[in-house]
Amino acid sequence: MRILVLGLGNIGLVAAEDLALRMKDVDLVLADLRTERLDDALRRFPEASTEVVDAASSAALRGLFKRVDIACSALPGRLAKNAWNAAIQSGTSLVDVSFSPEDPLKYAEDAKKAGIVIVPDAGLAPGLSNVLAGRAYSMMDQVDSLRVLVGGLPQRPMPPLEYSITWSVEDLIEEYTRPARVIRAGELTELPALSEVESVNVPEVGRLEAFLTDGLRTMLRTMPGVSNMEEKTLRWPGHAKKVALLRHLGLLREERIEVDGCSVVPRKLLTEILSRKLPRGQRDLVVLIVEAMGTKSGEKISLRSKVVDRHDDRSGTSAMARTTSYTMTGILGALARGMIEGPGVIPPEVLGMQDKALSWVLGWLRERAIGVLE
Repeated sequence: MRILVLGLGNIGLVAAEDLALRMKDVDLVLADLRTERLDDALRRFPEASTEVVDAASSAALRGLFKRVDIACSALPGRLAKNAWNAAIQSGTSLVDVSFSPEDPLKYAEDAKKAGIVIVPDAGLAPGLSNVLAGRAYSMMDQVDSLRVLVGGLPQRPMPPLEYSITWSVEDLIEEYTRPARVIRAGELTELPALSEVESVNVPEVGRLEAFLTDGLRTMLRTMPGVSNMEEKTLRWPGHAKKVALLRHLGLLREERIEVDGCSVVPRKLLTEILSRKLPRGQRDLVVLIVEAMGTKSGEKISLRSKVVDRHDDRSGTSAMARTTSYTMTGILGALARGMIEGPGVIPPEVLGMQDKALSWVLGWLRERAIGVLE
């Protein structure tokens, strides 16, 4: 079996390493636009083959997908739909970690017709958060409330934003600007990102703050009947107030402004500044909590799942890369072994409702010392 890893940034490279170590019966194909990334990957995985590919070109992706049996993608969110289209047109199943602004469920019928499975949002959150939410949903007759609290943050607050870079700054800013879609009293509602800030105590970590972000995505449509549903991002206290100030000053806006005769997009400028100025490579941690309350056979029940993971000092792998990449490779492993019921677009919360796929993914994570405490 030939498996493609598309995009060799922080997440894709860790995914490639995981597949090389744990799926020795496959041939790995590693693809990226940057030749220096491919050279680095080839030094690490000399038995793999590499391909230079421009993911902005649908034709190039389609040709690449046709030469493999299954693919996983860790492209920037803006390029995700190119990978979905290439998967459909080539008849190649795909596991995708990209946080795309596109609605993946729009591609469901085309994926069915192509006879393939596309698992979108297959990272930490969305991703593992959805898997755990889907399991909780399937265990109850009625879900009154479902709440996801999740964050990747430095193990200690880092100035100036009490934060360090663990993933794409471009996608981070998108998370802070897009309205948060939530369910309140059974109705879909939009609220401002960074709103409804609250204090949350995590015994293993300490006091954090939580605020609304738009992370529920496909769960808003695949889990009907939930009375109240929301996702909140976790950060060290004070982060939300500082980012809200940047937004208030207009630095998150995409409309061009003139400065000394130059046309500038404030958001692009801020992205570049944060990419240069925010700390990188700090020892990080990930906290994920999924809380559900409802009824089963007429009795009230609640379920709370929690994951706390930290930077792996031995391998140098960040907690964000571990929880994101290993969730993606675990889902890919389940797909490669025929454990995911398809075809079509199968969001990760649906995997949480499928016993074989759920058991496989959670077992895959446990092998990497990522356990779910209930």
